[in-house]
Amino acid sequence: MNQKIATVPVDTEVNRQARERALGAVSWPLNLVAATVGYQSHGHLLAIGDSASLLEVLERARGLEQGLEQGLASITLVVTDVPDDALLQRAEAADVQLQPLLASQLGRLHLEGYLGHFSAWLDGHEGPIELARALLGREHHDLVLDLTPTPRLPLELPPPGYFHAPVAGEARTTLIDGLGDYIGEFEKPRYFEVHADRCAHSTRGFGGCTRCLEVCPADAIKSVPGRIDARIEIDPYLCQGVGSCTSACPTGAIEFRQPHSLRQQDTLLAWLDHYHAAGGQSAVLRFVQADHAQHLQPDAAGHVIDVALEDLGSAGVDHWLSAIAAGACEVRIQAYSDMPDRLVAHLEDQLTQGRAILEALGQDPGRLQWFSDEEQESSLALPRHAGLTPRLRSLEQAQAFGSDKDTPSATVQMAGGRTGNTGATDGAEAPGKRERLNLVLDHLATTGHVDGERHPMPPGSPFGGIEVNADACTLCMGCVASCPTGALGAGGDTPRLDFREADCVQCGLCSKSCPESAIRLSPGFLASAERSQWRVCHEDAPFHCIVCGSAFANARTIAAIQQKLANHAYFSGDQARRLEMCQDCRVKDVWHEMATNPEAQLKL
Repeated sequence: MNQKIATVPVDTEVNRQARERALGAVSWPLNLVAATVGYQSHGHLLAIGDSASLLEVLERARGLEQGLEQGLASITLVVTDVPDDALLQRAEAADVQLQPLLASQLGRLHLEGYLGHFSAWLDGHEGPIELARALLGREHHDLVLDLTPTPRLPLELPPPGYFHAPVAGEARTTLIDGLGDYIGEFEKPRYFEVHADRCAHSTRGFGGCTRCLEVCPADAIKSVPGRIDARIEIDPYLCQGVGSCTSACPTGAIEFRQPHSLRQQDTLLAWLDHYHAAGGQSAVLRFVQADHAQHLQPDAAGHVIDVALEDLGSAGVDHWLSAIAAGACEVRIQAYSDMPDRLVAHLEDQLTQGRAILEALGQDPGRLQWFSDEEQESSLALPRHAGLTPRLRSLEQAQAFGSDKDTPSATVQMAGGRTGNTGATDGAEAPGKRERLNLVLDHLATTGHVDGERHPMPPGSPFGGIEVNADACTLCMGCVASCPTGALGAGGDTPRLDFREADCVQCGLCSKSCPESAIRLSPGFLASAERSQWRVCHEDAPFHCIVCGSAFANARTIAAIQQKLANHAYFSGDQARRLEMCQDCRVKDVWHEMATNPEAQLKL
């Protein structure tokens, strides 16, 4: 299970050939019909800074004799100090809009938007003052050059078209000289797809999961209030494809599309399958940033299979544990030098979650490893662990037949007729993100050792159970209606609340929507087969209608209602028996009484 790898010779050339066969047999999936997002910039520049900095902008970006050298349609200067004479003269000669700001006004200057669509405004006594509309007679600026010490958009990944250059020098000069490159029409991929029906963010007016909101370094994700529920929205113009939202989302409501995250997972299993079938040994999967992969040297180690991602954030615990279950001795995440801090924090959290799960399942948490940018050579070393046996060959195999087979296969086929790297076709619906993860966890449990205990997880992890106060629960099933993953279920004709922990993502919607406050979350990973089984949280005897005999409620609920409405005029005296009728018989009884005793209407 967790034995260290035996000290035997490793044939690097055989491993290299096995890797080439695997990569040749199954190509990395590409989204050839990816949706795109378009930008249109006409060259209206907004520059913010002190007099000396803005004077440099005028001299570099727009010569007075040559005219619009950079193709800029207009330049608007927002001066953060008292404008000096040189700037005023230059601005007047160049017909440039200039807006001085007092020190007190600088704090009321706001900025938002993206390339071709920036809005800058000042808070005024009678409402916001839009600078583009007031100074240019148009709705937006196209570019923003921020020369102030503190950025007006303090984001790890600022939007396209926003440039912060607080220090004079060669870098700023190069930036100003290149502003003309951001004029015209541009496109980028639409990196994501949102499935609102899977989202655990909000329901029935209660707030739940916020994991995606916490990990985006571009602040492209927002919670938008609705009439009752809030919803998650991602601004495609701000999104820069980091992908951390997709790996953070436990339900698959946000899916990465460059390429599809589930197809990535299928490909990893197929690569490892072909690698081992070709005689490869000691496989290591190394997740790398695609635009940094050219600086790595995978040929130096035939056992290392590089997974070059659009961004490291698009793969998380699901992909890493899948690789280990499929026979990778170790999974290594190769960091790069300019990673956003929020992405680093997210991946470290995913790593902590993955290691905690491995430990809970009796596996060595050291199978998941993090390497800094300075440790690229170390990430090529031979693994210290042997691959798990039997290997998880495909997720379809685990779903249909269990994971006890380890025979060669030519393809990796998922439910729904999807084979290899093709898209889904007609047929049964393919398993979703959580179902796939559960299949992987079940396989890791069979090759490890589970102790039946609940193991602690990092705060905010989407693993855990619930505890139901049977004395307070009325089996109203409000929690069942609120659960976005189907982890809670009703007992059909029997008044019963069922729960399956494997599907619970700890969003808390069940607890918040319970009118009796009878549900409490129990975070942690349960290392037991019971995690995948339905269990009864609470049940009661059914209450049958005294007229037609049909079961329409549970006994405890009827008793509680009778107690609360004992002094209600409509349910007093003989009418109290209506509480023991189903809704159809209750209506019939009311109409029958009004027909035989018209004065009974006065009680309504």
